[in-house]
Amino acid sequence: MKKMFLIFTTLLLSIILISCSASIKEDEIHVGVAFYPMKDILLLIEDDLKEEGYKLKIQEFSDYQVPNNLLDKKELDANMIQHEYFLNEFNKANKTTLKIKMNIYHATFALYSSLYKSLDDIPDGSEITLPNDATNLTRAFYLLDQSGLIKLKDKTKNILTEDDILENPKNLTFNEKVPLTSLSNKYIETKLAVMYPTYALNLELEGDSERLYIEKQDEITTNYAISLATRSDNFNSDKIEALTKALNQEKVRNFLIENYSWASSPAF
Repeated sequence: MKKMFLIFTTLLLSIILISCSASIKEDEIHVGVAFYPMKDILLLIEDDLKEEGYKLKIQEFSDYQVPNNLLDKKELDANMIQHEYFLNEFNKANKTTLKIKMNIYHATFALYSSLYKSLDDIPDGSEITLPNDATNLTRAFYLLDQSGLIKLKDKTKNILTEDDILENPKNLTFNEKVPLTSLSNKYIETKLAVMYPTYALNLELEGDSERLYIEKQDEITTNYAISLATRSDNFNSDKIEALTKALNQEKVRNFLIENYSWASSPAF
């Protein structure tokens, strides 16, 4: 009886694996998204892909790990959820070989203050609230180095911490490190924080209001662009080439400029 149960279980698992691996048809492109405006961008190019013979299937997620796991398992063809540094860390941790196919937009990243009008106005000993995850904390320290508030020992490192600060002339402190989603609420208390406009919506700020310093594009920050990611085995496939071509259109660029310039700039 036990042997029959094991045989049945093995057969059932085999059927599940086969059905999963065969779930994406040749004329379908399954893309994972997690935040605005990626779904809207994909809907904008849906008819273009249809003209190329592909049905677009959009899958929405609330985190960034699952879409990468599903992409690696070939249950997605691509995803649009991350920048290259995040993907590199995922690959390292999971021994995967996911790759960036194209950059889509650069998310605005800035030092905000509701008290000061310039970097020079920041008093010695001030505390700056930062994101608490390693990737965005690294980006925040790099931004502070760009601004001249601190100087890093080696700004090319993949992961930066306070130990990497060489010079801190204003004796700034960074004791308040909170999740991205909590930054704006903490900013109301601390009055000084590095964050994304997307996570500051509840503050109802307009334009560059309260932005003391905005991240500049250079050889380091260009790899923070939110991008289209694929696998090594489908990187140059017909469907991914069709998707890349559709995304790399002027109407997508114009959509970003017209609808999302308050929080980003096109990366293509």
